[in-house]
Amino acid sequence: MTLIPIYSLSQMEHHIDEAELWTKKETKHKFRKSIIEEWGSCCYVCGNHFEKITLDHIVPKKAGGRTTRYNLATCCSMCNRKKGHQPVFEWWAQTEMWDIDRVIKLISWLRRAHTSHTSGDNIQ
Repeated sequence: MTLIPIYSLSQMEHHIDEAELWTKKETKHKFRKSIIEEWGSCCYVCGNHFEKITLDHIVPKKAGGRTTRYNLATCCSMCNRKKGHQPVFEWWAQTEMWDIDRVIKLISWLRRAHTSHTSGDNIQ
């Protein structure tokens, strides 16, 4: 079962999925876990697999990026710190970790966001 909440995590106190009522904490955990599983616990920047991995805001919160499914991608803590608040492609293209296959995967991820947004099935 895939959990895709309709509202932003910061606005939710509970989430109802079929017959289950989840707390905000459970919803956040399932939301994060679903993204991590979809990315296979691999950092989108360096491509390495990690048991513990962070989520990076592709469009930084500082630049108006929201905490939505398709604005988050798995990123190791080292790459996440290096990127900071920089625009992802400008920063990434200047590193030795630039990899066209990972770039295509990230672009596909972002395109799904656009498709979800235009179909009305987006996370806000």
